[in-house]
This record gives sequence, C-alpha cells and structure tokens, in this order.
Amino acid sequence: YGVYSYGKRVMIPYLQEKYGTLGQSSEKGEENPRVPVLSDTTLKLIAVAFAAGLGNTAASAFRVPYEVVKQKLQTGQYTNTVNAITTMFKADGMRAFFPMGGVYIQMLRDIPYAIFTLLAYEMLRDCYVTQAEHTSPWRDMVAGATAGGFGTFMTNGLDVIKTRLQTDPEVYGGSVVLCTRMALEEGGPGVFMRGIVPRLMHKIPANGMFFVFFEAFRRLLNVEGAHDTKATFSKDRR
Repeated sequence: YGVYSYGKRVMIPYLQEKYGTLGQSSEKGEENPRVPVLSDTTLKLIAVAFAAGLGNTAASAFRVPYEVVKQKLQTGQYTNTVNAITTMFKADGMRAFFPMGGVYIQMLRDIPYAIFTLLAYEMLRDCYVTQAEHTSPWRDMVAGATAGGFGTFMTNGLDVIKTRLQTDPEVYGGSVVLCTRMALEEGGPGVFMRGIVPRLMHKIPANGMFFVFFEAFRRLLNVEGAHDTKATFSKDRR
C-alpha cells in the first residue's frame, strides 16, 4: 500500500499538470493556451489505477508462497502449516512455493482487484466521505467495505482461475486460456462465481476495518489530504 500511496501522490499532480487544468496556470500569458486533454477527475482516476497496479505488481511476488501453502491446507493435502512447508520444501525446494507462472498467476487477480477496489474507494471518498462536516470513521468503514465488496465481486472469476492454476499447475500447464476453457466446460459461466460468498464475508469487513485505521493514522500523522471535509472538497471543486 505504501507503493500505491507514493505512486498516487506523484502521478496525480503530474498528469493534471501535463494533461489537465493545473498546467494552464503557467500558460495564461501565451497566445494559444493549451486545452486540457482530460478532466482533472479523469486524470486522477487514471493515476489511481496506475498506482494500484504498480503497488500490487510488487506485492504479488511476496504473496505467492503464502497463497500456495494456504490453498494446499484448504484442500486438505497437509494437516498443518509446518507440515506443509517442510514437506513441500523437501519435495521440490523453493520451486514448490513458486509453481509454474506463479507470480504471473497471482498478478492476474491481484492487480485487477486492487484497481477496482481502490478506484471505488477513491470515488466514494470524494463523493461520500469528504462530504461530512467532520471526519467520520463510520464513513471510512462504509466506503472501505463497499469498495472491497465491489473489487471482490468484479474479480471473483479471476480468483477461481488463479486458485485452479496454483493448486493443479500440471493439469493446465500454467495456461490461463486452457484453465478458463476447462472451467467453462465443467460448470458453465456460473463456475466463476464459486466461492464468492466466503470471499465477500472476508473482504468486506477486512477492507472496512483497514480503511478505518488507515485514515485514522493519516489524520493522526497529519498526512496531506487526510483532513479533507465538505468545506475543503467544495472549495477544490469551484
């Protein structure tokens, strides 16, 4: 999340100055002032999506071993975590924790999930959280939970494919296309909604609590933009 926050902080003013209205202030005296390519709001969303993708590209590599062990335990192949780690390492060494195309497969779900979730959160923060007269942890929770639920729903099909590829890499040869085709043949389009309920039960409260504490610490540390409320939001819109 640190990579995302830094990327967003750098990309938003850069894009808005280069392609939006911020760059117009330095060109007021020119004979033919530049016309903004896109609105500042659109450029902000592009920056958020780019930063989210960048942050999760870095994070995905670290999630792969955890995801592989977790899935082996969930499918009952091992009795406990220690047993899973030691047995897998003895059998294939470090390759056991990074199956064929493991990082790529992890990114297949994580990057779209982050983009959908963070885009939804930033839009909700602008349109709902900052509209309050005073800062409200309740609004942070609602925005975070809603964004997490939206991101989870939009990427559940990718999670199904990722799980199949990571638990049975030999069956699909690491091919996303083959895995998708075989899944469709097995259960039709509905197969991509399998596991949606437990994922939502996990992601909605997890994101709600995460953004409550994230925003609380931003305010505590007096991070730029953390104290935006209706007054400052309206002022920026004018």
